[in-house]
Amino acid sequence: MSPIHSTLIILHVIAGTLGLGIGTIAIINYKKASIHKRYGRYFLWLLSIVVGSAVVGLFFFRINAFLVMLTLLSGYVGYAGYRTVHLRQQRSTLSDVMIALIVLLVGIGYVAWLKQFETKWPSSIIYSTLAAIVIVTVYDLIKYFWLHNQLKNWWIYEHIYKMFSAFSALLSAFMGTILPDWHPYSQLGPSVISLWLIGYFIWTQINAPRQKTTKQIL
Repeated sequence: MSPIHSTLIILHVIAGTLGLGIGTIAIINYKKASIHKRYGRYFLWLLSIVVGSAVVGLFFFRINAFLVMLTLLSGYVGYAGYRTVHLRQQRSTLSDVMIALIVLLVGIGYVAWLKQFETKWPSSIIYSTLAAIVIVTVYDLIKYFWLHNQLKNWWIYEHIYKMFSAFSALLSAFMGTILPDWHPYSQLGPSVISLWLIGYFIWTQINAPRQKTTKQIL
């Protein structure tokens, strides 16, 4: 393994591990706006390092199908989660739409290309990750082209879903790496837990007093 490759892996692992810790702090302080916003930004910075180092690794070193899909998912939902808060009830831009479309087509195209080979790859993980990519990108495209007025007030729920999805992607990669003998459950488990947490926090937000709706999470 070359020094560059080793350095890239170390950077990726450190940023991902710190991201999980920082993300956890942001989650448990969701009612404290200043703390949540500050650590949310830190989480996004670390996520950017994780995704950036993964992209470099995918292009120049060994490619792992699971990591390709997680990189697509975590990179997009992290970006989209940030944009949701930035835009709130405003319509997303054409560049947002192009990014969503590119991620969708790359994800579908990569899985279609992968099926041509007889290599072993965790199909349950790949297809579930692809499904997550399709759901979030198609939703964003539908919202932009047809249902913006009907869905614009859902932005806080979108933020919860997208940022938890980014956190879940990091956690799935972490657990899948340290518990390889438990595949695919060590990779699927974090996603299941995150879905329950998404449901809980959305339910909490729906039932929060109206005047506090945007303050508790943001």
